[in-house]
Amino acid sequence: MHTVRPVIRLIAMDMDGTLLGPDQRISEANRLALLEAQRAGIRLAICSGRMPGDSALFALENDLSEIAVLGLNGGCCQSTPLSEPYADHVLPAQVVERICALFAGAGITCGLFLRNRVVIFQGRKELEKKDWGSHWDAPGAPEMLFGGDAARLAAQGVNKIVCVDDDAVLLSRYRMQLEREDALQVSSSWENNLELMPKGIDKGLALRELAGELHIPRESVMALGDYDNDLSMFAYAGFAVAMGNAPEHVKAEADAVTLSNGEDGVAHAIRTWALKPLQERENDRG
Repeated sequence: MHTVRPVIRLIAMDMDGTLLGPDQRISEANRLALLEAQRAGIRLAICSGRMPGDSALFALENDLSEIAVLGLNGGCCQSTPLSEPYADHVLPAQVVERICALFAGAGITCGLFLRNRVVIFQGRKELEKKDWGSHWDAPGAPEMLFGGDAARLAAQGVNKIVCVDDDAVLLSRYRMQLEREDALQVSSSWENNLELMPKGIDKGLALRELAGELHIPRESVMALGDYDNDLSMFAYAGFAVAMGNAPEHVKAEADAVTLSNGEDGVAHAIRTWALKPLQERENDRG
């Protein structure tokens, strides 16, 4: 028996490697497809490991003022760009202190993310701003600091910790150690990092909570992503789309694979699996 796929009413997308092209910008093709989806009544969400202010400024400079911003892998979420967060999940202070001491002893660079601020503790290499975000000077942009007192920062509420190192074997060893922490959720957004979140907080939970607030069933949710920290979105969404540039193990978890982020894969996915079925259903009614 032929099954009609539910109409997509909410699209959530990762940024780096997904919505952003290799030039770290939203392409004109992607922008136009997002605006067309918005005009068709489809709700949109950016679901990224980036800070909410950074993602929000990408949205605003592309006329996407109504898009939800699920920042820091769901650790800090806004219903619209630069609005007051409706969700703010933080790591236990003692866990933050312990992790900072661990990475400092190993000489590994790590960043503490507090809502719209990142505090970087230098390790083996000096990292430029581009490694932690894109927008730094505009109103609402994140604030970047270097060094500081881990205990004081932990008390202020840390949403996420990212550690970066080019030694994949070293990161793998620390990942196994950190995964034994009851309070931590460990993932990666790239092969040279580990992202540490409060237990149970991830992109999938953020997407589920947003869909619930919008009264949209999961069957009508589409998620697009390219790396491990997107898999929780894939698990929740009714229709998961991997980017053409995603690793094979990520593609294996998706319902479909679109073009790469350098080929406007987000636009292709929106037009193919969201807008086209919607238009076909309207034509059938007519």
